Amino acid sequence: MNALLHYTISPIDELLTSVIIIPITPNEKRNLIINYSLYISRFGQTIIGTTEKGVCFLAFGEKDQMLYDLKKQYPFAIIQNGSDSIQFSALNALDNLNEYNQPIYLHIKGTEFQLKVWNTLLKIPQGKLTSYHLIAEYINNSKADRAVGNAVGNNPVSYFIPCHRVIRTDGSLGGYRWGLDIKDQILNLELNK
Repeated sequence: MNALLHYTISPIDELLTSVIIIPITPNEKRNLIINYSLYISRFGQTIIGTTEKGVCFLAFGEKDQMLYDLKKQYPFAIIQNGSDSIQFSALNALDNLNEYNQPIYLHIKGTEFQLKVWNTLLKIPQGKLTSYHLIAEYINNSKADRAVGNAVGNNPVSYFIPCHRVIRTDGSLGGYRWGLDIKDQILNLELNK
C-alpha cells in the first residue's frame, strides 16, 4: 500500500507561483527552434527542451522514448541537440525541489482548456494534493473530470506544471506519464520536505 494514501486532498490555493506559462502562438509553431540536452537529475535520466523563451519539454526515462515524445509534441519544430542557460536553470530548480530565486518560464503549446488546467495546477502548493474533480470544479466545469485528466496527462513539462500533485478522488495515485515510481518519489520528497 502506498504511503501517500493517508494524505487528504487539499483545495487549490490562490498562490503566486514562480513558474510562468508563455503560450506558443500559432505563428511560432512553424518556426520553432528547440534545443534539447540529456541530464541526470534526482529522478534519473532527464531531457530538457527549450526555446529562446523558456522550457518547452521536460521528461524522465529512456533517451529514445523521450526524444520520440519531444518530436511528437512539436512535429513542425527544428529540434537540435544543444544546451543553454535556460536548461541549466531548469535542472537546478528540478534538483532543488523548486527552491530557486528566479522564475522558470515555460514556452508551451496547448489548447485554451489545457492552458486553463495547467495554470490551475500551478496553484497547488508543494506538499499538497488535489483531485481531477476539484480542478474541474475550480475551473467552473464540474463535469469535466475526464477532460481535466486528459489535459493533466498531456502536460509537456511535468514537474514544473505539477501534475504529480493530482490524484484520484479515492486517494489513489492515478497515473503519471513517466511512471508511478517517479510520481511517488516526487511526492514523497515534497511531502517530507
